[in-house]
Amino acid sequence: MKKILFITALFFNQVASNAQQVNTLNLMPVPKHVLLIDAKSRITNKFTVLVEGIENDTVLYKAVNRAYQALNRKTGLVFGQQYITTVDKTDSASLLVVVKTKSNAGIGVDESYSLKVNEKHITLNAPNTIGALRGLQTLLQLAEKDDNGYYFPCVTIDDSPRFKWRGLMIDVARHFISYEEMKRNIDAMAVVKMNVLHWHLTDDEGFRVESKVFPLLQQKGSNGDYYTQAQLKELVRYAEDRGIIIMPEFDMPGHAQSWFAGYPELASQPGPYRPGSRMQWQKEHPELKIPQSTSIADIVANMVAPTFDPTNEKVYNFLDKFVGEMATIFPAGYMHIGADENNGMAWKLNPAIMAWMKHHQMQNTDDLQRYFVQRVYGILKKHHRQLVGWEEIYNDKLPADAIVHKWIPTDSGMIKSYGKASDIAMHNPVLISEGFYLDIFLPAYIHYNNAAFAEANIPNILGGEAAQWTELADNNNIDGRIWPRAGAVAERLWSPASVRDVDDMYHRLFLLSDQLDEQGLNNISNYERALRLLTNGGSTLHLQTLTDVLTTVKGYRKLMAAMFKPGQPVYQTTPLTAVSDIVSVDSETKRKFRALVKLYLEKHDKNTEDTIRACLVTWQQNDGYLKPLFAGNKRLKEIEDHSKNLSAAAAIGLEALDRMDKSTPNDAAWLKQQSDALSAFKKAHNETEIAVIPEIEALVLQHIIAEPTSYPAF
Repeated sequence: MKKILFITALFFNQVASNAQQVNTLNLMPVPKHVLLIDAKSRITNKFTVLVEGIENDTVLYKAVNRAYQALNRKTGLVFGQQYITTVDKTDSASLLVVVKTKSNAGIGVDESYSLKVNEKHITLNAPNTIGALRGLQTLLQLAEKDDNGYYFPCVTIDDSPRFKWRGLMIDVARHFISYEEMKRNIDAMAVVKMNVLHWHLTDDEGFRVESKVFPLLQQKGSNGDYYTQAQLKELVRYAEDRGIIIMPEFDMPGHAQSWFAGYPELASQPGPYRPGSRMQWQKEHPELKIPQSTSIADIVANMVAPTFDPTNEKVYNFLDKFVGEMATIFPAGYMHIGADENNGMAWKLNPAIMAWMKHHQMQNTDDLQRYFVQRVYGILKKHHRQLVGWEEIYNDKLPADAIVHKWIPTDSGMIKSYGKASDIAMHNPVLISEGFYLDIFLPAYIHYNNAAFAEANIPNILGGEAAQWTELADNNNIDGRIWPRAGAVAERLWSPASVRDVDDMYHRLFLLSDQLDEQGLNNISNYERALRLLTNGGSTLHLQTLTDVLTTVKGYRKLMAAMFKPGQPVYQTTPLTAVSDIVSVDSETKRKFRALVKLYLEKHDKNTEDTIRACLVTWQQNDGYLKPLFAGNKRLKEIEDHSKNLSAAAAIGLEALDRMDKSTPNDAAWLKQQSDALSAFKKAHNETEIAVIPEIEALVLQHIIAEPTSYPAF
């Protein structure tokens, strides 16, 4: 489990006890209504459960037994009831679960529940199965421990979600994410009451589903990494058992190179094709004579990407059969078609397509994109599926029931935005992922205070999704890239808008991180494993002291460095083992050190000062311990400057504390010297930054510095 370094042990408990005054229940997401009573319901080995529900409700009974065994493992009390069944009868059960009707996972299903805990009895009431599943997760999070053992706080909770669509998008095309890993993420989603797994299954880099109708899709488009239909159906069942639906995404008309590896006749340009990046394909076709791009904006505008040919009737016959096949695997009534980032260049360079457009009086390739989306909409409608697409599908002729998935920031200078979510929602249902992109390494508080979500209280906004693209994530680090930050998004989608305390959110977020790792997610375990790899199996104590305060650079800077570095291998085959691939986006040490500095600057109490000093001394001395590790270790050499700078910054922090102790005035020359040094230490090295420099700077300035409300994407 998670290692607690001695610098952490000195001060984290103090910060936690201070934060606990805000929210003593440690729940994420925060329920709608909570009434806490000053009493405890003790958990003993006599704990039993009785269900009053529909006898054939297998989803309910499986969920109750999972929760029961999870509590059994957590407490180690060895409960006597082996398995909860429909034949159990008792008047003295510790937990009574009352469910009125059987229900399946779905959008718009009543997910409300009420939970009452008194000293002798617990009652969970829900109108249906799904509400009961949500309440069971709350009950598990309520379990706490004190000197006398485990207990539930006595509480009355009435809860229901703010939004009916609360999703997580996972891209498995760029890096294939294993079947087992997907299960772990579904379990994590259930903990925070998310209800939609948006599964991005196809892209240029890979086609990840088995098709028996068109077997060349996976045979030539996947490099051997795909899910069998049996696995797909099992994951659908696995998710449904946890109150989650799966919405597949099959990207078209662009992002489609992997489709054409087996079926090049569907494409707008002649092949050959193979799964891989769009830039790779463009380099392999010099006959297209594409002008050299000098900026990212030029690349977006001029790249010729493998794209379906919308003028070819065979495309629609193909898609009709494919969608029909996939509809038998994914029973939820939604299918995402992507339809993003298509600049039309592949169409413009095809004379036959341009002639077809002219014959049909189309003014530009935007008209052709609209035509394609409309045709695919009809195919999905035929198979009883509601079309969902990224916001590029939006236009004034889009059918009113098509769901527009907002993702482009309205202030983006790189890609055209199609308007605010509230404006689009005047015409179509809307999902929001703008501001919820986990893959651009923004801290949780940015997602939590998502400005794009400020106008979300209108009926046609269904909710939103956290999004994890996987150019820079694979099986070995994806858990730490998604979690625990996705919990902050889940809370924004479930809890009342008034729940906004960032410090309290972080307190609960890191408790959630521990909880998820305990139940089998690898968000913490993968980090520790990667550190052992970097030290060749040696002690990671001093390395972790450094990496615990490092974070990955924010925005797309890391991705751009990976994609455009001269001589860089294809990112799909580059091992994600650099320090920037393993450190957390949100440093727990930084958040708790910040809370300590803030507390000290407000109260100047000796205990807080002592713990800050202990932390700074550890950082100051740590570089000396790390020097032998840096020798001959290429990956660790990338953070050697950070080690030196952290030591120097800590020395500045200690000097600032000394000056405050002695009431020494901070003259302008000293302030400038220290501020200049700390500014230099903020510089990124090899896509990592030192997270705690602003807090050390606060000791110099003697006031806490407000955190940025946003970060540039590029």
